[in-house]
Amino acid sequence: MIERNFDNYMNQIEKVVKKGGGKSFGIDQEFVPVPVNGEIEVVLRLLPQPRTEEQPFVENRTHSFQGSDGKWHVVDCLRKAGHRCPICEWNKAVFDTFTSEDAKKISKKKAKKTFICNVYVVKNNAKPDTEGKIFRFKFGIQIAEKIFDKMSPKDDPDKGHIEGVQVFDYYKGANLIYKAKIGKYGPNPEASYFGDSKPISDKNNVPLSEAEIKRIDDSLLTLKECEKDTSKVTFEDVLNTYEKLCEGEKLFKRIPKEDGTMAYEPILPGISAGNTAATNAAVQSAVEEPEVDKAASAESTDEFLKDLL
Repeated sequence: MIERNFDNYMNQIEKVVKKGGGKSFGIDQEFVPVPVNGEIEVVLRLLPQPRTEEQPFVENRTHSFQGSDGKWHVVDCLRKAGHRCPICEWNKAVFDTFTSEDAKKISKKKAKKTFICNVYVVKNNAKPDTEGKIFRFKFGIQIAEKIFDKMSPKDDPDKGHIEGVQVFDYYKGANLIYKAKIGKYGPNPEASYFGDSKPISDKNNVPLSEAEIKRIDDSLLTLKECEKDTSKVTFEDVLNTYEKLCEGEKLFKRIPKEDGTMAYEPILPGISAGNTAATNAAVQSAVEEPEVDKAASAESTDEFLKDLL
């Protein structure tokens, strides 16, 4: 029997779900479901991480926005790396200054989380040649919430207490029936759900042998290479990228300090860049070029598993 330690999975999953959910950069050997008549239905089995890695998925976090060229672009959200993010900071200033209704119209896209894990394709009528193979699978916060729900114990008025299911386990996990409708912004997997707990099986519901499970375990794809390293990306880097793509739009006034560093004051609609009293009332203090917040950095990935598990 292939043994794995799943002790920290629940904590990591729980974190990302509770914190909430861009596009992420392309990944190799990715499983991309093929829609038929605008709908997707495929049976997947989420797999544990390779033995050389510590968690069953990696996370990328981005902000998307429309540039002056009319096209959509993405920039990295720095909060995952423990840095303060200019887009997040500007959004906070907007919500602290304006009514909630107005702020929603003014604010930029909030950070979107995407996750990548290994999957075994159990059944895929739209593309049968993928069945029985291992791929990397990218999913968002909706699927993360479903993972968290399946892994969480609960009390049912009819069935009584129901133990959570460790969905990544080869023997006691559960299949993900991934169902989605193609909408304006891509697949909406709201209708997806997990089946009952059972050993990993083929499309005919025949449990895989120990030899077949070992083959899968030995063939798991690395995940760390799919995770964007934003630890060296700075507040100024992201701000410069945004302002270059959105010509003429400035999010912050740069204020040189005596020690040679830079302070950043949010420029809000209808508020003069020099009106520090109004602006600082919203943000409480000028945004300094941040140093790495080690505690936040440690939380980011662990959060996902905590929020999942």
